[in-house]
Amino acid sequence: MTLRLTDGTTISHLSRPRQGMRHRVVFGVDGTGRAVAAKIELIPGALEPERRALEWLTSQGGPAPRLRVAGRLDAASEYPGAVCLVTDRVAGAAPTSTDGWSRLGGALARLSRLPWRGSDLTTLDHRDFLGLHERRVDDLDQATRRDLREVLPAVPASYFESPLILTHGDPGPGNFLDDGAAGTLIDWEDAQISPRGLDLGRAIFIALAGSGPEGYVAVEGAARASAVTGGFLAAADDRPPARAEIRWWLSVAGVQFAHRRLERAGEPGVLHWLDAVTVLESALSATSAPWSGHPTA
Repeated sequence: MTLRLTDGTTISHLSRPRQGMRHRVVFGVDGTGRAVAAKIELIPGALEPERRALEWLTSQGGPAPRLRVAGRLDAASEYPGAVCLVTDRVAGAAPTSTDGWSRLGGALARLSRLPWRGSDLTTLDHRDFLGLHERRVDDLDQATRRDLREVLPAVPASYFESPLILTHGDPGPGNFLDDGAAGTLIDWEDAQISPRGLDLGRAIFIALAGSGPEGYVAVEGAARASAVTGGFLAAADDRPPARAEIRWWLSVAGVQFAHRRLERAGEPGVLHWLDAVTVLESALSATSAPWSGHPTA
C-alpha cells in the first residue's frame, strides 16, 4: 500500500501507530528512502495551526519534527483531497523517568526563546488570554455552584510582564518524544502565541493528574512535576517565571482541563470534569510545592 499526494510525493511501507480523534497518522518511507510520518486531517481545518507551527519551527530550528510536505492526498487515496502533513519521523518515546520529564521542561524553555513574529499563528495577548481564562472560571462556577476564585490564586503582577511566546498548547508525555538528549515535541494542533507559562502549567498539571498516552504508567506525580519545572527553569532565560507565577499558571491549566472535560461531558473516554478540579485544589492546598522548581518552595 502506498500513500500519494497531489504534488507527486509517495510514501510506502506504511504502518499505523495509535490514532487521534481528529486525524489519522501513518509511518512510512518517502521516495528518497527517508523515514517519515504523515498526519491526515479528518476534520476540516483541524491541522491548520499545526501546519503553520511546523513551517515556522522548521525554519527556526525549533524542537519539532522537520516538515517536509504540506499538501493534499490524491483522488485515489483512502481520504481523497484530505490535508496531509509529512514530517521526518523522529526517535524517542514518552518520558517515564524524572530525567525524561526534566528534558521535557528543557524543550519547553527552548521553545519559549524562539522568535514568533511572522509565524502567522493565532495570538492571544495578556488581556485576551486572561479574559478567556475568566470566562472558563465563570462556567465552572455555574457547574459547581460555588466560587472557585476562593481557592484560585490571584493573577500575579508578573503575568503582565511575561513575554509572548510560541506555545505548544498541549505538552505532556503523549506529545514529547524523549530520546535521552534534547527530545522532540510533536502534535502541534493547539499551537498559538500566548503569554509564557501555559505550556509549563499544563505539563505540571498533567504530571500531578497522572495523565499520559494509552498504556502509560504514571507514578510519582509530584516528582515528575518538580522535574519538568526544574528542567524548564534550568534552560530558561535570565528572567524565569517566579514561584507565584508558576502557581498561577498551574491553576490556569487545571481550569482548562476541567472546562474542556465539562464541554465534552458524556463523550466516550472523557473523564469527569470534577476530577480535574480535585487535582487542582489538592495541588494548590499542599503545604509544600515541590512542583514549583524553586529551592525555597
